[in-house]
Amino acid sequence: MLRRSISRIGLLGLCLLLTPGPGSRVSGQAPATLRIYLARHGQTDWNVERRMQGGTDTPLNATGRQQAAKLAERLRGIRLDAVYSSTLSRSRETAEIARGPVPLTSLAGLGERRMGKFEGRRVDASDPATAAEYGKRSVDPDDALDGGESLNQFFERVRTTLNTIRGQHSAGAILIVGHGGTNRMILRALLALTAERANAIEQANDELYLIEIDAAAAPRLWKLITESNLKDL
Repeated sequence: MLRRSISRIGLLGLCLLLTPGPGSRVSGQAPATLRIYLARHGQTDWNVERRMQGGTDTPLNATGRQQAAKLAERLRGIRLDAVYSSTLSRSRETAEIARGPVPLTSLAGLGERRMGKFEGRRVDASDPATAAEYGKRSVDPDDALDGGESLNQFFERVRTTLNTIRGQHSAGAILIVGHGGTNRMILRALLALTAERANAIEQANDELYLIEIDAAAAPRLWKLITESNLKDL
């Protein structure tokens, strides 16, 4: 089931929603609604090791491929008009597994934030000095992390790419398979979040969000609730 997203990003209320394909009509629903299903790529070995992946092209592991297959099951019966991924293997492979017969478009603009000197490194208690430096620098909106990408650059790249996608779809349903950071920026752009609120979002590798957009109301964010994230309720 899909439930309205929780207070982590300041949205209130939990309501059940199981959306049909765009060819179906629900009573009281405006016909020109765009539904963006937003998934994160499946797990990689670097996710397990808690290494910063950034623009490094890491593949899915066995668990990641299982998560992608589960995503395909969850989307079964929903008529998608298009599927988008980044050009990185972990995103593209997840989308390939999940998309069924729907065409896939891979866009470099949906790639993860390039993390410069921190790519491949762990920023946790195993390396306290690196963790402290990353914690300070990663939230500076103009710090490009020594050859990487600043938050401002990252947000503008993702927002520009999202606007291009939306220019192709005024209504209907699409799937975007992004990355943890990329999906934060997508939600930041769609929901007009502050950088601080967007950075507080933690989407797991197997979590699915839905954003509904129409002219009649503010965008609505929903989250698929499963046994693994019941604690979020």
